[in-house]
Amino acid sequence: MNTLENAVNCIKNQGKDYKKYSNEWNVMQQLIDIITVQPESAEIVLQDLNVEEMQVPALVKKITSKRIANPIEVMNAICDFYSIPKPSELPPEVWRMNSTSPAPTKSEKQGFINLMDLL
Repeated sequence: MNTLENAVNCIKNQGKDYKKYSNEWNVMQQLIDIITVQPESAEIVLQDLNVEEMQVPALVKKITSKRIANPIEVMNAICDFYSIPKPSELPPEVWRMNSTSPAPTKSEKQGFINLMDLL
């Protein structure tokens, strides 16, 4: 397994009790989306996940306690939490791609979803 796959597995394991589509689950998924588009960040996040104060529940608690709803603000808060670069735009949602691999294959067409349409 590569570093990205290890990081994604670790994140999913730490957040395995989150109810699908809950705020907590959404924060966890957004972290996965960010490191998938920036695989170079996966190493930093993976190392941080070994420290209790930096694990997924701590991230989720920090974000949900501030009641941040704007996806861009959530993305920025996640990146600040792990001190990783902020993507220039919201990354595509990996979980919607129905792929067994965390990274999309080159043959998959990547679509972008405007989260404001969902409100």
